[in-house]
Amino acid sequence: MSASAPQTPARPVGAQSPAASSLPASSGSAPAATPFNTRIDLNLLQVLQVLLEECSVTRAAGRLHLSQSAVSKSLARLRVMFDDALFIRERHGLRPTARALSLRGELAELLSRLENLSAPATFTPATSQRRFQLAVLESAWATLMPSCTRALTDALPHGSLEISRWQADCLSLMEKGQLDIGLAGHDHSAETPGEPPALPAGFQSRLLWRDDHVILVRHDHPLTRRQTPMTLSEFAALSHVQATCEGRSRWSLDERLEQHGAPRRISVLVPDFRDALSIVAHSELVFCAPRSFAQASSELHGLAILELPMRLPALSYRLIWHASHEQDPGHRWLRQSLLTHIRNAHGEDAEAAGL
Repeated sequence: MSASAPQTPARPVGAQSPAASSLPASSGSAPAATPFNTRIDLNLLQVLQVLLEECSVTRAAGRLHLSQSAVSKSLARLRVMFDDALFIRERHGLRPTARALSLRGELAELLSRLENLSAPATFTPATSQRRFQLAVLESAWATLMPSCTRALTDALPHGSLEISRWQADCLSLMEKGQLDIGLAGHDHSAETPGEPPALPAGFQSRLLWRDDHVILVRHDHPLTRRQTPMTLSEFAALSHVQATCEGRSRWSLDERLEQHGAPRRISVLVPDFRDALSIVAHSELVFCAPRSFAQASSELHGLAILELPMRLPALSYRLIWHASHEQDPGHRWLRQSLLTHIRNAHGEDAEAAGL
């Protein structure tokens, strides 16, 4: 969910009104069995959702602003409701049962829809307590998010941001209502150099800025003293450090080099960009990265920027969100705030992208 639903008492879904419940039963008839859907408590479902996300009564209680005792009592009621243990207590927390795991997807979708149904028609960031969930591609983090996060939190003093790394499953999380918006990067193909790849049906996007790749090296690397241009084969033969991105260790750069018969030599593979920068700063390895990331990181890590010996199709960054959020006032505020900040931060690059 993108925000926690308020803990207010609610009549169970499908429960009769007081007037209806006071009607006399037919003479001689046996009491009817209570259907499952007449005893669902939406507040309990929210507790279940947070327990599935946290696998800890303590953390769930903190997120829900409830006592641990209240969460434990809710879990006891949930076990009766679903006729299943739902969670097994282990040394480091709770492990969901197969039944609990089977409920996860439908539960998140149901609560997200109910939240959207009850959401107010207006949004006031100065007073809102909403929690926004964002996923950001790592190469865009150093470029944008430190200053952007400050701007958002200043405008949203009582709300909060939950920011994670953009991964391959983020579109699925958006579709389930577990992620509000993403800032992702996409390589353009050689066939359609001006257009990023199409998104699945049901998603909206906005192009932010276009970028290209450069080489990062230590500030006193021998390459910084080179007087002649580097050839493609010389570049490929260098010792490269590579960072995984969206779980992939191969980039479009590798595909282009192989097409030119010059596959590069990956000496070190690391899980993220920060590790790659640290290695480059203390070795003669080189790291290829988007130009905007390199410009934001080079001075901090004592690195120099060099040009690639070949031109590659552009890299573009864009905001992505699910169409179900299109008319949500809070989501519109978030999108517009991000766009405004990016326009100010990227200047001509943002103007070229039409911001």
